[in-house]
Amino acid sequence: MTNSDRAHGRETLDPVTLEVIRHGLVAAAEQMATSIERSAHSQVIREMLDYSTAVFDAEGGIVAQSTRIPMHLNSMTRALKTIIGRFPLADWQRGDVYCTNDPYSGGQHLPDIQTFSPVVVDDVPIAIAGTLGHHLDVGGRAAASYGADATEIYQEGFRIPPCRIVTAGEPNELFLPLFESNIRVPLKTVSDLRAQIAALSIGSGEVIRLAERYGAEVVLAATRALIASSERRMRAAVSKLPEGRFEAEDMVDGDGLDDDPLLVRVAVERHGDSLHVDFGGTASQTRGPINCPIASTESAVYYAVTAILDPGIAPNHGSYLPIEVVAPYGSVLNPKPPAPVVGRNVLTHRVATVVMAALGEAVPERAIAPYYGNSNVYVLSTSDDEGRANVQFEIEVGGWGGRPGLDGPDCLSAGVHNLANNPIELVENEFPLRIIRYRLRQDSGGPGRFRGGLGAERTFELLADCELSTQFDRVKFPPPGLHGGSAGAAARILVERDGEVTELPGKSSGVRLSRGDRVTVLTQGGGGLGPAAERDPAALARDVASGKVSEEAAHTLYGRAALGVPAS
Repeated sequence: MTNSDRAHGRETLDPVTLEVIRHGLVAAAEQMATSIERSAHSQVIREMLDYSTAVFDAEGGIVAQSTRIPMHLNSMTRALKTIIGRFPLADWQRGDVYCTNDPYSGGQHLPDIQTFSPVVVDDVPIAIAGTLGHHLDVGGRAAASYGADATEIYQEGFRIPPCRIVTAGEPNELFLPLFESNIRVPLKTVSDLRAQIAALSIGSGEVIRLAERYGAEVVLAATRALIASSERRMRAAVSKLPEGRFEAEDMVDGDGLDDDPLLVRVAVERHGDSLHVDFGGTASQTRGPINCPIASTESAVYYAVTAILDPGIAPNHGSYLPIEVVAPYGSVLNPKPPAPVVGRNVLTHRVATVVMAALGEAVPERAIAPYYGNSNVYVLSTSDDEGRANVQFEIEVGGWGGRPGLDGPDCLSAGVHNLANNPIELVENEFPLRIIRYRLRQDSGGPGRFRGGLGAERTFELLADCELSTQFDRVKFPPPGLHGGSAGAAARILVERDGEVTELPGKSSGVRLSRGDRVTVLTQGGGGLGPAAERDPAALARDVASGKVSEEAAHTLYGRAALGVPAS
């Protein structure tokens, strides 16, 4: 076998062995994920599943991952390579743990803490196990570290530069006490971080087992082959795109401090078997905390391209290599420090939707109408008589857009963040509130030949005084329809006090609420695909019978002829 063969991923490896090793590496990532889920303390990780695990090669490229958060997994390579650049892998020892949450060192936002540990065979690191968890609170000016009024990253929480927090199994004696002293809920946050660290040894152990069975050189050859295979498959998918420049743009409501909408613009071009994704013309970075670090921007692009071109591809570093992402430095998609970034999810979703829209122009048979388009974060916080904080972090999702031949799914987490739902019984048990209503939001799906999916309606009553912070978008600019379809419903946040209802802006911080107040969260519906007048009458009748579409909306938005019943 020549060095050229190795460089181009053409090593000869028994296909059965390669497949067994591939599944073994994925199993290592999944076992790390299961370990974290079973040992974490916060709802954010244990129930919402806002964490990810993966195995990386010795250069920092992702090789295998668990079925968790694409937004995390597509970006972790950038942070890991930054760490390796500062701490050469040759110096890593068995039992070391390196850590960062710094958005300006390859991270995403401060609540997302990444940890990495080497897989050491015969005193040589051959791979790296990695975890990323979204933590309930990492300090800063607001509960859950979600301050919608932050103007610089220093206000957003405890910033961890790339560093070693465990050396050969011995924790750094200063790090955890320092971290605990700067966060609101140390019992949950530190316990979750310990769960991440413990999972690393499980992942490392599983990769070592593979090396013991097949030999370290065979495992290394397999990782190279897997990355090369995904790269070839992505290049093949890109090569099938037509020539041309495909553009799309969309708006973000604003940054929460200034009311001006922000433009996200993209141009996608195929250059041979590579894809060039350029965000030139996108808005400049903002004062408010919705700026999107470059790792998050790249991650959202990788998700969108994969979802449209080849969703079955084995996700690893190779599938990203054919994709070039250009985001102007100083824009909202590649901000300069110390811009605040905690609400970067607003823009990651918009990046995904504009890239999917541009690719939908290139391959219209795969085009889908825009989905709800935001991680709808709201945070409730209170404290007991001893001053101990109680923080409840929630993310509500909405409806997907209509698809060729199918309606959009109702109230389903989009792949870019892929979250689960906090059980309402657990929420009521851990925070002083009562859930009054939790259901699909009638008439929220965009009308179309294929209807947009429905958003959610959630009402809860507070059983104690508290504060509310929100990070919503698509309040001003709802998810648009496609090919003649209509927009889905916009998001809304309503507060009822003494019979009077007040509507909050999408992005708010420290709103004081009193015992007995009721809050209603209404999330976005997906856009419709195709003209509403062309909707199958039987499908519309089913919508009305199931309560997804009211009779009034059926008549006003679709027309009674389509429904097949007289107007009421």
